[in-house]
Amino acid sequence: MNPNLLKLLKLYFMTIGRIMPSTAMQVAERLFTSVPFSKRRDDEETLIARAEKFTVKMDNGHELAVYRWGHKADLMIMFVHGWTATGTCFSHFITHFLDEGYQVISYDAIGHGKSSGLRTSVPDWADSIHAVSEAVGPVRCMIGHSIGAMALIMASNIGLKTQKLVLLSPATSIKRFSKQFADTLSFPPNMREMFPRYLWKKYGHIAAKYGTDWEDVLISDFHVPTLIVHDENDKEVDIESSRWLARQWPWARLVGTKRLGHRRILLSKKTVSLVSEFARKSDVKVRG
Repeated sequence: MNPNLLKLLKLYFMTIGRIMPSTAMQVAERLFTSVPFSKRRDDEETLIARAEKFTVKMDNGHELAVYRWGHKADLMIMFVHGWTATGTCFSHFITHFLDEGYQVISYDAIGHGKSSGLRTSVPDWADSIHAVSEAVGPVRCMIGHSIGAMALIMASNIGLKTQKLVLLSPATSIKRFSKQFADTLSFPPNMREMFPRYLWKKYGHIAAKYGTDWEDVLISDFHVPTLIVHDENDKEVDIESSRWLARQWPWARLVGTKRLGHRRILLSKKTVSLVSEFARKSDVKVRG
């Protein structure tokens, strides 16, 4: 965010947030759900030119841009990207899986890439996973990154048509994200307490199918082989997020990496190899 804009926003919330909290809350919610511009790398542009492109319409009216590579008769891998990314941010994975003979599906989430919308929420993201899954059919493995991985966890509360899950740098607490947002914009104490409740009031009707509150929607017992990969130096989503999930899901295996951070983990040959081995084998033993 532009430093001058950030200063103005902090001043706004420190003042208006105290005297007119309901007005400031509406502004905060719009900022929290608005998607910044995302740009594809050159290798992503090359990859997208090779894809079969189609759209999937969601029940809420949004249209998702979906990409398919490979032969339709082959086993399918499906990707779910994170905030400000697009469906081709997994280019290194996609190329690898195509070389191994898989069919690959990826898509742009609401407000991202070529999909419709300017704002989105994690419950919307979970709904988009189900919409694409219904359109393409059962897959061998679903792979998500960051908030995309969080959306997979949420979506799994009502089942997913996949044999395996891979969660890369997963975020596992919406309340933690809202707190980081509040810290960044210097919310006054009254707004900090109200903000998660306000978000549930706005989006709870979408999230209700997955749980009863922001914590409950991320408590899932979707029991399929699961690999979690998270970097110890991730500054955007702390590895404690994955450690917590691994305790909740004893059937999952957590593998830690070093010096990759939050986004370079998607470019690492080691990560691609770990995920490929996990997806390929029927009885998986992943070495950390």
